[in-house]
Amino acid sequence: MTRSLAAILLLAIGAMSDSAQAGSNTCTIGGWSIVTEAGGVPVRAGPSPEAPIVGRLPPAVAYEGGLYSGRGPEFAIVEAEGGWFRIDAVYVPTVKDDDVEDVPLAVTGWIPGRAIYFQLQTAKGFSRPDPASEVVYRFGELTHPRDWLAVTDCRGKWAEIAYGTPQEERRMWVRGICAAQETSCDGVKGDR
Repeated sequence: MTRSLAAILLLAIGAMSDSAQAGSNTCTIGGWSIVTEAGGVPVRAGPSPEAPIVGRLPPAVAYEGGLYSGRGPEFAIVEAEGGWFRIDAVYVPTVKDDDVEDVPLAVTGWIPGRAIYFQLQTAKGFSRPDPASEVVYRFGELTHPRDWLAVTDCRGKWAEIAYGTPQEERRMWVRGICAAQETSCDGVKGDR
């Protein structure tokens, strides 16, 4: 009886750690796409290039306002798996008469990290999603994604970014993510 109870307890602890790990890839950040190819970004049913396409993010459009010279679909990033990100609450900023109107897009699914962009309101990149871990990168405020290779993972308010060159890729974890394309985000702070 004692061995059975111990075995059940070990199974329960294992299941809890598995669910804690699965939950560790939930994210509470947002972003946008500035992919300009005619077909836009395929949104897939699962985190794989072989998963069925359930919708598309339209291509970004040229617009001379704000911090960037274009506007792309914006979304909440809610989960990460293997370099893929599940997005929700998608809307498309549409330029009308020199103003931008946000039009909801009814699609939820997975896109690759190379299609995701956001601003960083932080000065440090870390080796892990922990401000006590090693600082592996330092940069100025309101950092933009122009030199990124891809977003590769996320946990809560943290995102992992690949940077450098494909031959010499490096990675860092950052927080202080701002998903606003035209301005900075009040109250969003990373690490100084």
